[in-house]
Amino acid sequence: MVYGERDKYMKIVICEDEIYYTNELKTSISKWAAMRGIDCRYSCFSSSQGLISHLTNNMDTDVLFLDISLGEKADGMILAHHIRKACNPVPIIFVTSYQNRAPEGYLVDAVGFLDKPVDPGKLALFLDKIVNLQVLQKTVQLTANGHSFTVPYNDILYVEINNHTLIYHTATHGDINFRGTLYDVLSSLDGECFIQIYRSYVIALHRINSIKPTQPYAVNLLNNDNTLITLPVSGKYIGELMEIYSTRTLGRMI
Repeated sequence: MVYGERDKYMKIVICEDEIYYTNELKTSISKWAAMRGIDCRYSCFSSSQGLISHLTNNMDTDVLFLDISLGEKADGMILAHHIRKACNPVPIIFVTSYQNRAPEGYLVDAVGFLDKPVDPGKLALFLDKIVNLQVLQKTVQLTANGHSFTVPYNDILYVEINNHTLIYHTATHGDINFRGTLYDVLSSLDGECFIQIYRSYVIALHRINSIKPTQPYAVNLLNNDNTLITLPVSGKYIGELMEIYSTRTLGRMI
């Protein structure tokens, strides 16, 4: 996967006053990125002053790893509040030995907390979550009956293939119909967000509410009005669907 449309690399900032942990983070992140085909660019700081100056001029930073206890007696949580007051939405992952401060992270909408030394598995789940959220900000351009629609990924429920007609079922735009093939659907949507579950259905992963793992297999999708849409799942696809759904569910829990 190539990261994003805006850049071909992920902009990562680390604020940590101990070089050992900075290098440990970079090593773990680089291994994660290599497995997903993502290039990374790092900016590393050991003080709050350098960090604030950098973020002010780089509002498109993709993720900030922030130590809670910096050597200059600066408090990473207070620093995070300052970043949010500056209207910077950068995803923040705290790196700390103080798990008792985790509840404070909700006040700055933190992605989560990483213990020292860093657990590569937990780090990967956090980074996957960030990438998935950024992919969901993408849009797809659809043309039907002479009209062009820019549809956000977030708005798509599922796509139905009926002979040579594609039906994009969306939450706010209704159904958008036009001629096409399954190949057109799979090539125009990002595989990080959509998956084929049947010969005639491609669903949005972020819309999954629950899965019926016994025959006949089925999946429930959640609409904006909290109603459920039930679709059949082929035995050919149930294994991959369950694996992806389980991984994403675990990522939301941590």
